[in-house]
Amino acid sequence: FFFLMIRRPPRSTQSRSSAASDVYKRQVPTLGAGQVLIKVAYSTINPSDLGTLFGKYPHTKDPNNFVPGFEASGTVVQAGEGGPGAELVGKKVAFFAGANTNWGAWAEYTIAYAAACIPLSDSFDLVLAAAPFVNPLTVISMVETIIQHGATSIVQTAANSALGKMLIRLCREKGIKTINVVRKDSIIDELRSIGGDEVLNSESPDFIEKLRAAVKHYDPKLLFDAVAGDLTTKILKELPKDSIAFVYGALSGFTVNNVEVTELLFQGKEIRGFYLTKFIRKVGGNISKLPGIENIETLLTATLKTTFNNETNLDNINEAIQKYRKLGGEGKWLIKCSN
Repeated sequence: FFFLMIRRPPRSTQSRSSAASDVYKRQVPTLGAGQVLIKVAYSTINPSDLGTLFGKYPHTKDPNNFVPGFEASGTVVQAGEGGPGAELVGKKVAFFAGANTNWGAWAEYTIAYAAACIPLSDSFDLVLAAAPFVNPLTVISMVETIIQHGATSIVQTAANSALGKMLIRLCREKGIKTINVVRKDSIIDELRSIGGDEVLNSESPDFIEKLRAAVKHYDPKLLFDAVAGDLTTKILKELPKDSIAFVYGALSGFTVNNVEVTELLFQGKEIRGFYLTKFIRKVGGNISKLPGIENIETLLTATLKTTFNNETNLDNINEAIQKYRKLGGEGKWLIKCSN
């Protein structure tokens, strides 16, 4: 077997605006106990993938020679000796890739741990399972966090993203009100139609005025933010005392700007990171123990379904990455990894 592998050039030779990668073949090493070899069918592009490519996510063992891609679907073709995995051979799976290894999902074949695979029925469409974890499990974890904090309403940014739409739908099912922040008026009606209670354009001159009115009405104390930059603190400033901003993305850059210390000291407000891997570690890396996994096929075809707007393959991955970045992470790319 051979990998079709993506390699990121050394950071010293690439600019912040470029994360070009090479595609080449590499022989598969001997599988370890608990590892499986997967023929990858489909994967996708996430902001976290870009963070890895730019060296912002401390994820791989060798940051200059690795396969990107956190999630995918495919078929298990081989298992390592002496450990779980043999029962997965020949089965379709959704899997989480690259955790503390150099083997990600953007490959014709890749290695994953059996504990990071979820078996699928033989008839399940692998396109629907191409983005099974990063967004769906993050949304499930967010809702778990909301419930743990006893909150009944939230604010979220990048609400038009695939994750943002999933969060709207799942919050609606759970009776949680959502104030959704976007950058265009043209998508407001769509988000309202899927259950968004308030949809506000952060580029509008009256954004803060409308945000204050929504906050007064719904009293949200949790913000889930994928943008960072100035927007995080701009919204947090308008939230009630003891509010928490969970930052899970960096669409505007890798800093949170203009944090007012008085908001933290005297208003009891907090800014925290929100990272799915932390939740996976809580269950010892065993994906099957995460909440909602037992209904994964139902979720992936309904509430947490991913709609793909564009399609590419491994040979054209660099072009797709650049287009994805220009759109600020809006829309979803399907990567066909093998025939």
